[in-house]
Amino acid sequence: MATIVLAEDDVHIMRVVSMWLKQHDHQVFEAPNGKRALELVRSGVCDVLVTDVNMPLMDGIELVKTCAAERLPRLGVVMLTSRCDQADIVDSLQGLRVVFHPKPFSPSRLVKEVDELIKRATTSTPEPCAAR
Repeated sequence: MATIVLAEDDVHIMRVVSMWLKQHDHQVFEAPNGKRALELVRSGVCDVLVTDVNMPLMDGIELVKTCAAERLPRLGVVMLTSRCDQADIVDSLQGLRVVFHPKPFSPSRLVKEVDELIKRATTSTPEPCAAR
């Protein structure tokens, strides 16, 4: 079981993703914006960050860069995005431990990716930023 901070401003997506992660034995802390997510990550309750790119107060890119500078979270980041310019996002986060999932996405695939991220992080050196 991992502790996950879920940063998403869309209430429906937040509810669905949170439900799926909880059903797969993960503890989930929900944040409606990047600023709240950063507070949760900094508090030490986070193994994995699942974040949207476009959010109020602090977007997902700034959130991930801030977390990386502080060497948080412990196991890695999954980023959800509906942006068409994913290559630009990947370039801006070059070298960071980020796995991308385009929206719309399959919740079961997202859970599988979180589980694989946890497994990789606990058994080997994390991979750098990669689009999926």
